[in-house]
Amino acid sequence: MKVVLSGYYGFDNAGDEALLSAIKSSLHQLQPGVEITVLSGNPHKTAQLHGLQAVYYMNPLQLIKELGQADLLISGGGSIFQDITSARSLPYYISVVALAKLLRKPVIFYAQGVGPINRPLSKWLMKKIANRVELITLRDEESRQLLLRLGVNRPEIQVTADPVFSLKPDEEDFAAVESMLPDLQDSRPIIGVSVRHWESLQGYQQQLAHTLDELYAQGYQILFIPMAYPDDIDESRQVAKFMTRPYRIIERNLSSQQHLALISRLYLMVGMRLHALIFAASQGVPFAGISYDPKIDAFLNYFKLKPLSLNYEEMWQELQPLLNDQQGREQILKESQTLRRKSELNAKLALSLVTKK
Repeated sequence: MKVVLSGYYGFDNAGDEALLSAIKSSLHQLQPGVEITVLSGNPHKTAQLHGLQAVYYMNPLQLIKELGQADLLISGGGSIFQDITSARSLPYYISVVALAKLLRKPVIFYAQGVGPINRPLSKWLMKKIANRVELITLRDEESRQLLLRLGVNRPEIQVTADPVFSLKPDEEDFAAVESMLPDLQDSRPIIGVSVRHWESLQGYQQQLAHTLDELYAQGYQILFIPMAYPDDIDESRQVAKFMTRPYRIIERNLSSQQHLALISRLYLMVGMRLHALIFAASQGVPFAGISYDPKIDAFLNYFKLKPLSLNYEEMWQELQPLLNDQQGREQILKESQTLRRKSELNAKLALSLVTKK
């Protein structure tokens, strides 16, 4: 059995690389002999990091060859079907799906987070092509509602969970984190911070920096954890330059499992990146989200949380209940176990499209 995997892979984004690791692990667990080929922005790095065959995602001849030999196209996961970060992203990923359908290959949208989709062409493409795939699984109800509004109603749609919930760090990952960060061994609890540049949120940096200073004064360590390497390092520095208290920025490109191992040691995660929040939830770590995109709101909503205010006084007040809420921690663990079970459905449903043929 041969599967082609299309997504935002090979670009040093920890969340998307974690998705790839999770999808690979889930497929191999159910079908040990499955052959996976990844459409990647950096095939050499993807092959090195994940031990999978990879081809350049923008090479049309390779795409035709790989899809022609495939038994299944897995499109996703992640947020590839949106047009807010680029007008080119959605047309590219949907064109891969269209090519697979032209070659008469089954396609699954795999635990996708869909939207925002604002451009008329994007909306038309989604309706036209999505109605021709065999199965759609989504990571949140909001994505399902968006697809229904766009007129996507022919394939079966199931709301499951982000594949990353099935990932677990191993002893080597914990050991690697401990060796990289020996100065985090003291008894002060660690507040993790994951930020990214977003033009419409300019000005939040000072408010967050003031809050982090106050957290340090209360006895916490402040650790910036870039999820997209090296891009998020610059934004971490933008926040940190407004701080007057000590902090630490991780300036190494961690693997997905190393990120998980590190985040499992946190007392609290304050994050803009979706997968920083997902990593925290999967490890039972309380989290607070700064929203720049509806996908953040959708994830927070599942845990009955609201995005942090960007005003210092309100942000500080909103964080206080999360700092000493043991019941909340237990609830996060409980919910994450439910999401882990749901995430495991994605691979079963994907493989069923081939095995039932």
